[in-house]
Amino acid sequence: MTEIQVENIMLNYGLKVVLESCSFDVKSGSRMALLGPSGCGKTTLLRAIAGLHKITSGTIFLDSEDVTEIPVEERGIGLIFQRPLLMPHLNVWGNLRLGQKENNDEEIKNMLDLIGLKGFESRKVEQLSGGESQRIAVGRALLARPRVLLLDEPFSNLDSSLRIRLCTDIAQILESRNTTAILVTHDADEADRFSHISMNFDDLNKK
Repeated sequence: MTEIQVENIMLNYGLKVVLESCSFDVKSGSRMALLGPSGCGKTTLLRAIAGLHKITSGTIFLDSEDVTEIPVEERGIGLIFQRPLLMPHLNVWGNLRLGQKENNDEEIKNMLDLIGLKGFESRKVEQLSGGESQRIAVGRALLARPRVLLLDEPFSNLDSSLRIRLCTDIAQILESRNTTAILVTHDADEADRFSHISMNFDDLNKK
């Protein structure tokens, strides 16, 4: 389990200020939902925490370790996007194996059970539904044993009933593994289903 601390981070694109004096903490093993409309900077914040965007100033801590200047591949952070980004030339088993640092068949079998896709080992990516694909993306990310999992509106492309079910299921999976997580969403109900605490992006990003 890992605690996240974001302290007064700023991020500019040229003259445009996207993040300014943004600060918050997420306790170890907790799930936070970050609410706000499209285009307000939520995704930019997630990508900054992951190390995909270089911040202008401020500090990002994981368990009191300053990771602000640490490369993305060394931070141990998983990131789930709106679209699952599965490898189309690999089956379900192959996509899950990409998450492992060391090959471990038993671990993949256990993950298939956990994400509710036992028996899908040989299924082709093109044969998966949107919800199944997103489950594989989550399973692959968890197999990498991330210190933190960041989710960028991963349910937004699904129909309403599937969104509700998948959001609830993934929250339970993260709970069972004590995984610290941040979900970005514009849906207050989704935020409540997923998280221990919901915060409005504008309350964090004091411009």
